[in-house]
Amino acid sequence: MEDLTGYILAGLIGAILVFFGLRRFPSRSKSDSAPENTAAHAAGEAVQQTFEQEVGRVNDAVKSDSPADDLADLGNARRRR
Repeated sequence: MEDLTGYILAGLIGAILVFFGLRRFPSRSKSDSAPENTAAHAAGEAVQQTFEQEVGRVNDAVKSDSPADDLADLGNARRRR
C-alpha cells in the first residue's frame, strides 16, 4: 500500500482550517436584510395609483350611455400622449 500519512495530515490540516475559518467569519444572520428602498416604494405607489385611475376611466366609459364613443375617445387621447 501507498504511504497515506501525507493524505491524512493534509485532511487534518484542512479540517482544522475550515473549523477555525468558520469560527472567525460567522455567516450572516437572516435579520441582516437590505434596507428598504424608499424611491422604489414611492414609484410603485405612483404606478399603482395611475393604473387604478386608468381602470376607473375605462369602467366609467363602459358603463356610460355611449360606450363605443367614450372608449374611442380614451383610445385617441392615449394615442396623442
